[in-house]
Amino acid sequence: MSRLHIAYTGLFVAMGQPSNSRSQAVRRFARRNDIAFVLPEPVYEELTVDDPDVEAPPIDTAIDEGWATVAAPLEFSEPVVSRVMDGVQRYIANADDRPAGEVERADAALAALAAQHLSSGSATSVYIYTTDIAAGEGAETVLASEGNGDSVTYVNGFRFIEDLIAGDS
Repeated sequence: MSRLHIAYTGLFVAMGQPSNSRSQAVRRFARRNDIAFVLPEPVYEELTVDDPDVEAPPIDTAIDEGWATVAAPLEFSEPVVSRVMDGVQRYIANADDRPAGEVERADAALAALAAQHLSSGSATSVYIYTTDIAAGEGAETVLASEGNGDSVTYVNGFRFIEDLIAGDS
C-alpha cells in the first residue's frame, strides 16, 4: 500500500522554526515513519520568499533534511484534477460564504494532488495535513464524491502537532 502525506502551509507555519519543539516533533514523526510530506507547488510558493536578504525559510530546511518535498506540477489535463480543484474551491467558498474566485488555489491544490496520485495509482491512501478545516473537509468530501472516500484522511494540523508534543512529554 502506497501512502501519500500531503501538507499545507498552515502545518509548517504552526511548526515554526526548525529549532522549535513543534518542528522537531514533526521531523521525528516523519523520520520514525519513513515519510516525506509532499507540498503542492502553490503551497511551497506560499512558504517561501524570493528575497536574497531573507535567510532560507524553514520549509527549505525540511526539504534539505529529506522529510518534505515539493510535488511535480499538477496535471490539469487530467479531468479528475480539474474537477477536484474546482469542487474544493466551491466547497470552501460555500463554507466561508465568499466567491469561489477568492479561494486560494493552494487550498484546493491539496485535494487536486491527492486526486492525481489516486487516479494514477501511485498512491492508494492519502493523508492531508492542514490547519484549514474547510480545506480539509472539502478535500475529503470532494474526493469521496470521486469514489475515493475510503482512501483519503484529513488530519487537523494543529491537533496533529499537539498530539506529537503530548506524546514526547
